[in-house]
Amino acid sequence: MSKISINVNGREIVALDGQTILQAASENGIEIPHLCYDERIKPYGACGLCVVEMEGSPKLVRSCATFAQNGQVIKTNTSRTVNARKTALKLLAVDHRGDCRPPCHQACPAHTDCQGYVGLIANGQYREALKLIKEKMPIPFSIGKICPHPCEEACRRELVEEPISIAALKAFVAELDLKGEPYLPPMKKPSGKKVAIVGAGPAGLTAGYFLARDGHKIVIYEAMPYPGGMLRYGIPQYRLDKAMIDAEVALMEKMGIEFVYNTKIGDDVSLDHLRNSCDAVFLGIGSWESQGLRCKGDDMEGVLGGIDFLREVTRNGNVALGGKVLVVGGGNTAMDVARTSVRLGADQVTVVYRRTLEEMPAERLEIDEAMEEGVKFQFLVAPLEVLGENGRANALKCQVMQLGEADASGRRKPEPTGETVTFAADRIIAAIGQKTVIGNINGIATDKAGNIVVKEGAFTTSLDKVFAGGDAVTGPKIAIDAVAQGKNAATVIDGYLNGNLAPYAEERVIIQKDLTAAAFADKEKVPRVALRVADEHVRNKNFMQVAEVFTEEDALRESKRCLECGCRDYFECRLLKYIQEYDIDTEKPAGIESPKRQVIDNHPFVERNADKCILCGLCVRVCDEVVGATAIGLVGRGFDSVIYPEFKLPLSETSCIACGSCVDVCPTGACMEKQAAAKQVPASLNNVSSVCGYCGVGCRVNVEYRGDVAFRITPDKTQGDGWLCQRGKFGLDYVNDSSRLTQPVIKRHGQFVQADWNEANLEVVKGLQAIAAIHGKDSIGVVVSPRLTNEELFLAGKLADAVQTTVKTSYTVNGGSGLDEVFGYDASTNSYAELDNSDFVLTVGDVKGNHPVLDFKIRVAELANAEWPQSLTSTADVKAFVKALLDLGVTDEKKVAAKAEGFAELKASLAAVQVSDAAKSLAQRYSKAAKPFILIDEDTVSKEAVKLFAFAAVLAGKVGAAYRGVILARSKNNSQGAIDMGFVLPADAVAQGIDSGKIKALVIIGENPAVCPDKLALLKRLSFLAVYDIFLTETAAAADVAVPLVSAVESEGTYTRSDRRIQAAHAALQPKTGKDNLQVLLDTLGYFGVKYNNIADVRAAIAKEVPTYAGIGAADFDAAAVYWPNTKQNVSGTNVLYTESFATANQKAVLGAVGDGPAIAVKKKYDTVELYSENKLKVPVAAN
Repeated sequence: MSKISINVNGREIVALDGQTILQAASENGIEIPHLCYDERIKPYGACGLCVVEMEGSPKLVRSCATFAQNGQVIKTNTSRTVNARKTALKLLAVDHRGDCRPPCHQACPAHTDCQGYVGLIANGQYREALKLIKEKMPIPFSIGKICPHPCEEACRRELVEEPISIAALKAFVAELDLKGEPYLPPMKKPSGKKVAIVGAGPAGLTAGYFLARDGHKIVIYEAMPYPGGMLRYGIPQYRLDKAMIDAEVALMEKMGIEFVYNTKIGDDVSLDHLRNSCDAVFLGIGSWESQGLRCKGDDMEGVLGGIDFLREVTRNGNVALGGKVLVVGGGNTAMDVARTSVRLGADQVTVVYRRTLEEMPAERLEIDEAMEEGVKFQFLVAPLEVLGENGRANALKCQVMQLGEADASGRRKPEPTGETVTFAADRIIAAIGQKTVIGNINGIATDKAGNIVVKEGAFTTSLDKVFAGGDAVTGPKIAIDAVAQGKNAATVIDGYLNGNLAPYAEERVIIQKDLTAAAFADKEKVPRVALRVADEHVRNKNFMQVAEVFTEEDALRESKRCLECGCRDYFECRLLKYIQEYDIDTEKPAGIESPKRQVIDNHPFVERNADKCILCGLCVRVCDEVVGATAIGLVGRGFDSVIYPEFKLPLSETSCIACGSCVDVCPTGACMEKQAAAKQVPASLNNVSSVCGYCGVGCRVNVEYRGDVAFRITPDKTQGDGWLCQRGKFGLDYVNDSSRLTQPVIKRHGQFVQADWNEANLEVVKGLQAIAAIHGKDSIGVVVSPRLTNEELFLAGKLADAVQTTVKTSYTVNGGSGLDEVFGYDASTNSYAELDNSDFVLTVGDVKGNHPVLDFKIRVAELANAEWPQSLTSTADVKAFVKALLDLGVTDEKKVAAKAEGFAELKASLAAVQVSDAAKSLAQRYSKAAKPFILIDEDTVSKEAVKLFAFAAVLAGKVGAAYRGVILARSKNNSQGAIDMGFVLPADAVAQGIDSGKIKALVIIGENPAVCPDKLALLKRLSFLAVYDIFLTETAAAADVAVPLVSAVESEGTYTRSDRRIQAAHAALQPKTGKDNLQVLLDTLGYFGVKYNNIADVRAAIAKEVPTYAGIGAADFDAAAVYWPNTKQNVSGTNVLYTESFATANQKAVLGAVGDGPAIAVKKKYDTVELYSENKLKVPVAAN
């Protein structure tokens, strides 16, 4: 393609002729918003977001569907384009039904990811849950123990039975963390900036934590002797253990935060000093002064404020109360005061409240526990006058109230009845609120209530460089509100310190507000797990913790109750990205409701939600144009359009092949994969680029994970065609399966016992050495799975050498394909990349079923192709195809004779073969093509048939050059590597060796032959069997020693795909066993005296001992394509084989007669992971 030049936003860029404006801009790092474009599919232009201004055009043009032309002048971000996008996004938002974030998240002032950490707990990922919580707050244990949990009030599980115990689950993981090796967040590099924080309460601690994390030097000044603020001095010990506050603060000290106690700003240190010595100051001083009763006599001796009382108890351990205590108020502070008074020995504690029990703002649990502990309640009474003698209170006169109409709080307003009642008291404690008093902090503007005035969202005060947040700004609120203020203020201050003071703004999200219990009628009712609490008759006499933290069993049970309300696509939804970027108001206009579209969804791997669909059409088009399944389509017109499976059937009952391509192209949460984790979690995932561990196509994948759980696989579009099949996309469950073998086991007296690695290795070594010593060479066989890396296979070969055996085989590979008998190498002659330029592809066997991505490749490239007819099932049919080539006269016998031997024998063997019309037609198309390929599925084509197709390529002159040859689609991700590393003995040799008594022991690595009863019977005849595998399979169960292997996503190494390209596989997870497969084999070999230190040593050895891999030690597999044969001088290797000669002894292809038999022969599967996934993915298993 020729190059052209266009101007985009005043910048001259180079594009290729034939590219769209969107493609050209994207390649040059210029983003144009789009939702319906995917680079893997031809443009369609449905969403209207990619509009741009083009000089000379009065209308906006869609950049995804408009070709770039030399000299074009384009503007992508003008008022016209922005307004057009905003209109389109508003329409999409109005039609969108769902919850970008769950109600619990929205209700939490700090927006902790409740659904995320609850889901991670359900998956047993406690540390990951803790890390997720700490993205929003530094004191999860303290908050988990005392928070009134507005998240739980919003929890939709209440529509089923009871809300999730979100706060208790937070406390569970926080305690677990503090008792182990506590998590410390990653810290940015020091910024050189210093921030003074005033107040070590929730707001100050939170602001300090996040600013320290951002690299700033933090000093926190606290007026009290210890940190925590109201958490320490306003919350009783029986609710929150102060030692745990200290533990959480100690972690902040490890982050470098400095604490200065007993220092009051304005008295001990001036605010001006902090302003002059620091780059910013944050005031989080809280609201520490109790509100008075605001009635006559409230200044008498014996009248205390609730917070004052609790503070004195914390500081001094006791406060003289007398026999009768009256507590005025109905909130949580009133409950804390009353229950503390009981514990201090008061004879009678009575709470007086001006409304009824139903209107009390305190948590109902706190009220119930107070009642259990003996606290009395008097409702509908309000203080009128404090009575007393000699200046000391001894009674409280109250007016009797009745409830009128609801006030601004939504509660019915109490109104006096005119009656009064008097309560005797030794102490009267007012717990009716607090207020902010800034003391001697001069120059700060405050409002009428005494709260610090700040600019909304910016937290800036009337003084330069001084910010404020928490109760000192909002007035007294719950602790999580102060945490939110501290976190948001830290974000603003960090921006300010970096030269960008921008107010904090809540993110725009779509919220579903009209769900009722009917929406969850199908959910099983599961009781909420109750926290274990101490007996009321015991707990009311001490300050020990009333409620225990969840046990692990309780936490798992409770977390699994989550309904998973929030969209799992939140972290990658492009619609939401643009809604936030363009600040779209997601509220529905009055009278407008998003439609509800019912779609039957029972697919095992794909979750569809038509309410989130934007009708971009990508899923429909990829299913049709790329996959060829046409399982879904558009139904209806206009606003009534819906994407349905064919005939409105459930997707699982259609022609869907479960490749997940619809999921990968969907820009929203309308089409999502079901994660491999037990609990579905919307989580920000890490990803590692690697190679699919299933068939030999060797698709590049992104393994997406969090902690020790692999959640999903997505295609790596940067290093491949960008498609996956069912196994590649959804065959991940085995990685997270709890039944995996994770520790070696040794059989003793017929039963397995656990062993450590040394014991297991000694057992293997002693067993094998004894057999070798007694029975000699080749008395041991080494059997491998071709899912292993090249490096692991090489080490398995070294193990064979160590035990003096040449019996190296694989039940899966089973001696190879037969190509080596014709060409010299048992390998594809050309690369996949060449298929794109082919003018004819003959596919033989079930390529579409076993290697769908190759079928996609042919379809996308719009290649001329033909499938070998299913009716032609014998080698006689293939012989007819070969003979047809001879009959057509396309064979130059002189050239064949120069390049091949055995032609006469082959020709003679074909003399009596009858050529069918089908064979003749295929031969004509193949022979006329200039760049043809024969693409063979190794899983379903017999060795004899493969050889015949190789003969055809030789006879037609269609091999030994670019863009023509034979490509073999191998069974496993490293079948080619297993052959290259020498595991080429036919598997029947094992049975023959055991039957003859020659083979006495086997080492089986990764295969499970015992799924076949006859092979299990053979294994039982062995004197010794060692199995290395990921599960305790039937084969492992028959072993003397079973050693655990790990999954493909826990291993480093290389795989050689079917076209001889060597690719690097990278580990996403740490090995669940503590050792990756390479280390396991290195350790075993070490006992035989074979020493390699690491993977580099192994590759260096491969380079020396495997000629076709001579350059492997110097290759950078992630930087460029590497094929074999390669050398140190030509690390990239050779795509095309046999351009000069064949790799046989005399450098000629070997032709000859081939016996009769089946051409199509479905192979049995033996690889353990393959067998697992067949069952899990419901892929049909070949008959034995």
